[in-house]
Amino acid sequence: MPCCHADFALIENSDKAFTVGVPTFTFGAGCLAEAGEHARELGVSRVALFTDATLSPSAHVAAVLASLKAAGIGATVYDEVVVEPTTASFQAAARFAAEGKFDGYVSVGGGSVMDTCKAANLYATHPAEFMTYVNAPIGGGQRVPGALKPHIACPTTSGTGSETTGIAIFNLTEINAKTGIISRRLIPTVALIDPEVTATLPRSVVAASGFDCMSHALES
Repeated sequence: MPCCHADFALIENSDKAFTVGVPTFTFGAGCLAEAGEHARELGVSRVALFTDATLSPSAHVAAVLASLKAAGIGATVYDEVVVEPTTASFQAAARFAAEGKFDGYVSVGGGSVMDTCKAANLYATHPAEFMTYVNAPIGGGQRVPGALKPHIACPTTSGTGSETTGIAIFNLTEINAKTGIISRRLIPTVALIDPEVTATLPRSVVAASGFDCMSHALES
């Protein structure tokens, strides 16, 4: 007699293989100071650092910038990321990235920052009309044609897990719908997860991030 009451017929008729693609993780207090070392190992010489206006003057962004400078990596800050990115905010970030001709990207922030950085990297590396890579049937759903530039993700919240995914979500304001771009090419190259960041967040943000993470786990 089987030890459980699983429906084995259902299991037999389902997919039996799956693939998990994740970046290289570094987890530990103070690990944001390793950003420069990772950038140098990736062969990067000049990066765009994506963050938002609230985080831009923070010690966390300063630590990453100091690390990059110590490693001889040039950095230009883009701090115009908005909460809940839109078509316009993705396009503005992509223009910044294209004009800067960067050979690497760093994101310091939550899911909105990391997703915006992914989109900017994509459109600067493989230029196309904006809707080309957006998920079908809303967009063209075209596959990303090649590798992107290295992306070092430094999450400051724990809710979205965007540092582990090849997804960039935004609000398509023209039709008032949330959609995105999905490709394994969008997965960050390296993720630096520093728990010290949590200690500086408002209690409400920590709580909301925890519930967000739990909701994702339950839904999956």
